[in-house]
Amino acid sequence: MTVPPRPLCVVPTYLRTSEDLDVLVRCLVSLWGTAGAPDALVVDDGSPARELVELLRSATQELGLELIAKDANEGFARTVNVGMRRALEQGRDVVLVNADLEFTEAGWLEAMAGRTDTQCRPAAVVGARLLFPNGCIQHAGVFFSSADHKWWHRCAYAPANLPEALVPTLCPVTGALQLIRHATLEQIGLYDEAFRMGYEDVDYCLRVFDAGLECIYEPAAVAVHHESFFRRREDETLSRWHRESAARLVIKWRTADLSPFTPELV
Repeated sequence: MTVPPRPLCVVPTYLRTSEDLDVLVRCLVSLWGTAGAPDALVVDDGSPARELVELLRSATQELGLELIAKDANEGFARTVNVGMRRALEQGRDVVLVNADLEFTEAGWLEAMAGRTDTQCRPAAVVGARLLFPNGCIQHAGVFFSSADHKWWHRCAYAPANLPEALVPTLCPVTGALQLIRHATLEQIGLYDEAFRMGYEDVDYCLRVFDAGLECIYEPAAVAVHHESFFRRREDETLSRWHRESAARLVIKWRTADLSPFTPELV
């Protein structure tokens, strides 16, 4: 029996301060400690603090991880696509891992890799239960609000053990921690690079559903998410990228039936 290759974990980075590097290193150490010395690729998105990138290079070497340092800042989709493209070429699943995640217990990768969909197939895309540092839920899948026509995280700010959040669910999932099967990469392709910052993960999930495949939220995979830690200091470029990405999602899916992702009012 042939053993499938291990998933490739892809960690995008953008460093401006020493605090950014500290958060990233905690992510990498926790990833290494809970995923059994994973195959991981760190992709730096043209960080302005080049001296921190060199420190990062030393840290990745010590952990046995690989670092690719891009020359220009291009945004999330173009950065993770570096790793997704490699996984596609190598015949591997890929796991996107935000640099502001921290893993506190083992088993999360196995839970994601073992997740099946509603038809007992390996789920095409798998998401995880992400918690704020205070223990409340940050993400338990994504839903579409018909009230304001926006996408929101399911169960946000609820207790971590909310019964609804402990059930695997058919829905889009965040790219903050997202497993994508190699077969999905072959069929769907990479992230849409016209999304410079934001909603590229929702767009990818909608493309998956549109192709007759499924995205599943897996609650047994858990991590702490220091949400938007690296995006909290927005500048004019980042703000513009957010606006353009939001507009692109609306335009791209304006005729789609989003009702399967809209919760019923009771």
